[in-house]
Amino acid sequence: MTGRPPTIRFVPFDAADYLAWLALAIPSYALSHVEIGQWTPAQALQQSTQAHASLLPEGHATPGHTFVRLHIPGEEGDVGHLWWAETEEGGRAGAYVYGLEVEERARRRGVARAAFAELERIARARDLFFVSLHVFGRNRAARRLYEGLGFEPTNITMRKDLR
Repeated sequence: MTGRPPTIRFVPFDAADYLAWLALAIPSYALSHVEIGQWTPAQALQQSTQAHASLLPEGHATPGHTFVRLHIPGEEGDVGHLWWAETEEGGRAGAYVYGLEVEERARRRGVARAAFAELERIARARDLFFVSLHVFGRNRAARRLYEGLGFEPTNITMRKDLR
């Protein structure tokens, strides 16, 4: 990344945005769980579909969940999307980030950093105390990004494959 990070504007999902996102999110989440050995390829799509349906019974209108497209003013098209939900941990309200995706053409430009800065601004305005997220251990690029943004591990699950 060079220069100043872009200004990001959050544009709420509509029903069509949600359906397009879901069509990609379900297989992507399934593949992630296959890659880390938690699900078999035969069960992965069904497991992912069930997980999304359980977590989002009302789709993008599920209370407490926010889905936004990432837009850079003055640029054509969106550059990604962000999904988070308000949550509570230890008696304090916070935001839990379920997913961030930056379009390939917009990577290495500070879009993710700008999106998190905007999310933090919104979270503070809502009197939330923290932002938390999950990252798969093999996603080293995302881990570096999050650590660079000040995120710290709260727990770590490790595994050693024997075959």
